[in-house]
Amino acid sequence: MLGMNKSGDDQPEDSRRRVLTYAALAALGGTGIAGAWTLSQPDAPSDPAPAPPEAIPESVPELVARHAPDLYFGALEKWFPTDPQQYAIETVGGSVVDGYTALNGYTTAFNNAGTPPDPVVFYRVVEAAEGVDAIQYWMYSVFDQFTVNFHWHDWELLQVFVDRETGTPLLLSASAHSRASPNNEFLDPDLSGDRRPAILAEVGSHSSASELNDRLPSFERLPTDDWRSDVTNDLLDISQSLSTPFAYGLPRDEGARLPFVMPELDGYRLDQHPSLSVDREDFIDERVTVDSWRGLPRPPTDLPLREPGLVITSSDSPTESDATYRLLPMASVRETVDDFVGPQLGFEFAIPGFAEELYASHITSVGIPWEQPRYTDPLADVTDPAHRQRIDGERPAGLLNRVVGSVRYLGSGSDGALNGVPAAPREALDGLVDVSLYDLPTEVAVRLASDPEATVTRNGVFGLLHVDSGEHQLVVNGPGFAPLAQRFVHEGGLFQAGAGGELTLIATEDAGWIRGDGRETNGIAHIRVVEDYAGVVYDGRPAEDDRFAVAVHRAGRYTVEIEDTDGRLGAYRVGPDSFDEEGNTIREGIDTGKQSLITTLVDELRGGRELARSLADGEENEILNRLSRAQEEAAAAATAAERGDGRTADRQLSTVSSLLMEALEILSSEDQRAYSDAAVAALEPRFQALIDRAESAADTELSP
Repeated sequence: MLGMNKSGDDQPEDSRRRVLTYAALAALGGTGIAGAWTLSQPDAPSDPAPAPPEAIPESVPELVARHAPDLYFGALEKWFPTDPQQYAIETVGGSVVDGYTALNGYTTAFNNAGTPPDPVVFYRVVEAAEGVDAIQYWMYSVFDQFTVNFHWHDWELLQVFVDRETGTPLLLSASAHSRASPNNEFLDPDLSGDRRPAILAEVGSHSSASELNDRLPSFERLPTDDWRSDVTNDLLDISQSLSTPFAYGLPRDEGARLPFVMPELDGYRLDQHPSLSVDREDFIDERVTVDSWRGLPRPPTDLPLREPGLVITSSDSPTESDATYRLLPMASVRETVDDFVGPQLGFEFAIPGFAEELYASHITSVGIPWEQPRYTDPLADVTDPAHRQRIDGERPAGLLNRVVGSVRYLGSGSDGALNGVPAAPREALDGLVDVSLYDLPTEVAVRLASDPEATVTRNGVFGLLHVDSGEHQLVVNGPGFAPLAQRFVHEGGLFQAGAGGELTLIATEDAGWIRGDGRETNGIAHIRVVEDYAGVVYDGRPAEDDRFAVAVHRAGRYTVEIEDTDGRLGAYRVGPDSFDEEGNTIREGIDTGKQSLITTLVDELRGGRELARSLADGEENEILNRLSRAQEEAAAAATAAERGDGRTADRQLSTVSSLLMEALEILSSEDQRAYSDAAVAALEPRFQALIDRAESAADTELSP
């Protein structure tokens, strides 16, 4: 721990002007850096309010200039950091920067000059903890255009936390997509010699990724034998099979194909709005822009990846650059600008509903820097709990309240992933499997409500931070995909969305909809949809009360598992023949209880025996014999349950379980010759699932 929080005993007027002098410190050799600055800051109140006026330094402090970052942009970038003061206009409400004026003015200046007009980075120095200060570098762009957000006036922030006595950098924190996304952070960065922070800016959104491993200009999330990671955020389990640093990263530089959106206003595309003198080429390249997500039958696969573009540095940097920026105090903006204004821009998230798709409007805005908590409390923007604890000894519980997941899609063919079947034995299932799981060809958007926040996936992975306890709705949308929605209750800590952190999408043209309405029966509390070979493709609470709509691939074969509001289980089967001409299969009443589960077990046993017979060497064997007997016993159990004889049904279900366990034991023995190793690997998970179903049916009461 480097310092504890201040007690707050100082009065604001006493602490408003602190002069911190970094004097007689050598630039190298462990004794610090010479220089001085004036720190203008009140003690941050528990409920942050706009900071009081600040003094404007007469010159750039040496340490501020020393750590001024090198900025690396993508080739498709349109809006580089500049000075908003030049676009301020006087109104009755004060001096404001209007979105129309700023975008028009910047675009005209850029087109006339052919280079970024008036590059500027603003700085501010703030006390972070006892003995620790934060150098804040604020970057303003006139517009933000991305996948899940677009707005006027984009402010990004890099913070360099330094030891007050030595000037040693302790932590870098680069602002990511939003407050709900973890920042890209690096503890104990090596900024010795001529090294200085480097920032990779995402095209359009300008979210910042730290660049510290000298592999310029690219972002590496994970270390290898040849390089270290660009972040030190903690490693988090996204699902049972995937762990990764909990950092936003830089999606397009990590191999992600992101679909940008062209915003609309007043019914016009923004490039066609009569109040703006901008053209299509003044926005993000149309090669990465998908105008309508709803109309695409399949996700696009040819969106360009990130390519390096302009490099902009301070005049003191030894890095070769295309342009240099001026360093100006943030206080100068506060002195001349009262507000940043512009009509709100938004877009709609599709939410699958029982009767029809619903839509939620997602509106984004950036706000004013000095009205944000991080302006006076730099630690409010440190998102890794270990990093925060290192600076001030605190470990806020909110930093551990996370929602994570990994998104894939269910597509045609057997060459993707299958549940419990390794790649090597896959040949045994050739010609038998119609659908399997694949990586996303295009990244998708994820929206979390109740307090709406949105982010994008990175190689299918997403992470959300500061998620309050209570009920939420998670919605996943992407161009060419059917929407997915899940409700859940967050109880704090880590929540893995979907089926243990895995969520499954379906291409629009492949999608069939399983719809269920439990309002007239006993309600619906939870749904789980399992494809015979691919495994769980949906697991969650319904998006609507007691009704659900889940998209699945029409070529698959599924068991739909239902839990009603009394906790009673039920299930039914859905196959390619279940869908009507409009691609729907609808259950108006949802049955739960023992009979529902046994009926489903009978169908699953039939499918399991057909698979075992197709993979066998020969006509009959001990395994097929036991499966046939299990099928007969299950049918008898269904008859007993139908007449209300639960005791007899349970006795027959016990026999089913015993027969299946015998079949599994024979299958796994070294003596059996009826099945190849590949066939065994394909059959084992199916047999275990049948045993689980039989035991679940035995444990479930008859419906009243």
